[in-house]
Amino acid sequence: MSKKRSTQNKIKLNAPNQGGDRRSRRTAIALQQGLVELLLEKPLREITISEVTNAADVSRTTFYLHYKNIEDLFHTMEQGIFLQFEAIIHRSMADEQNILHVEFDEKGKASMPALEEVFHFISDNPDLSVVLLNNPDSTFLDRIWVTGQDAFNERLATLQPRMDVRQLEYYYILVISGIRGVIEYWISTGMRESISEVVGIATDFLLRNYAFLENNREGVPHGSAIRK
Repeated sequence: MSKKRSTQNKIKLNAPNQGGDRRSRRTAIALQQGLVELLLEKPLREITISEVTNAADVSRTTFYLHYKNIEDLFHTMEQGIFLQFEAIIHRSMADEQNILHVEFDEKGKASMPALEEVFHFISDNPDLSVVLLNNPDSTFLDRIWVTGQDAFNERLATLQPRMDVRQLEYYYILVISGIRGVIEYWISTGMRESISEVVGIATDFLLRNYAFLENNREGVPHGSAIRK
């Protein structure tokens, strides 16, 4: 586990063409923000281009300079966020000798920079977070689930090749479901805890379960009834 603090990366909405001028990027992001506001009120299939352009205060012509249709706008926005979360997943497993990247402050308190990035994003973008979590048209969570599981399995295959595959699958489901539950509860209760508090709760949960992996480094199951 690393003891070095890393610089936090800020997750944000991105324009579809990062090579465009600043005004063009601002317009594309304004359209994404307008769509998010509307998605809090109605499903994607019921949202019109006129509603989005009115919310963003731009013309239909301007809309078509950036997106083909409403679905293109939504999936472009979702893809931009997904790529940033995908990078977080890989950073969270960047240690050479440990499964998860964990850092410590001068008092020895553990933290996970990847979790801090996620919760800062949610705090900065509560409406977008609700849309990504709850919108039936979104594939975001499914893609994050698969990407995380693939990265996790690849990491474990390198560090602990003798571990029981079925145990690992259940461990992953437990951890991911738990973190998602913490996120959803935090949002639904009005984000009453600070980011540091809720990150501490999630970190404690992860590290308590992380002990399962460390205890099974040699692939010896501890009283589990789970088998392949």
